[in-house]
Amino acid sequence: MATKRILIIDDNPDEVATLAMLLSDSGHRVEYATNALYAFDLARSFNPQYVLLDIGMPYMDGYEAAAKLKRRFHDAHIFAITGRCGPLERQRSLAAGFEEHLEKPVDVATIERLIAAYGDAS
Repeated sequence: MATKRILIIDDNPDEVATLAMLLSDSGHRVEYATNALYAFDLARSFNPQYVLLDIGMPYMDGYEAAAKLKRRFHDAHIFAITGRCGPLERQRSLAAGFEEHLEKPVDVATIERLIAAYGDAS
């Protein structure tokens, strides 16, 4: 699988660092942030193809962050990573612009399958 630029945004530093390490070990370029405000600055220089975004974060929740990221990075695929996985949460995340709603903990094999299914983002 070709190297992708993946941005992970999650307020749990252990989860985000572990997932970033595993995806880096799989050959991807990975950047991460523990809040959405920092992530916007990082995304401008990194230009992510894929964004793995936690929904429940301080300062700005994932729904608002996804909408802002979609306006700026039209071609990026944005996947929710969350512990909130009821049917209403899934509907809300899809309405907010997430393309997938993944339950934590997210395994790398699932992410790799989704990357293969969605193909290249610019």
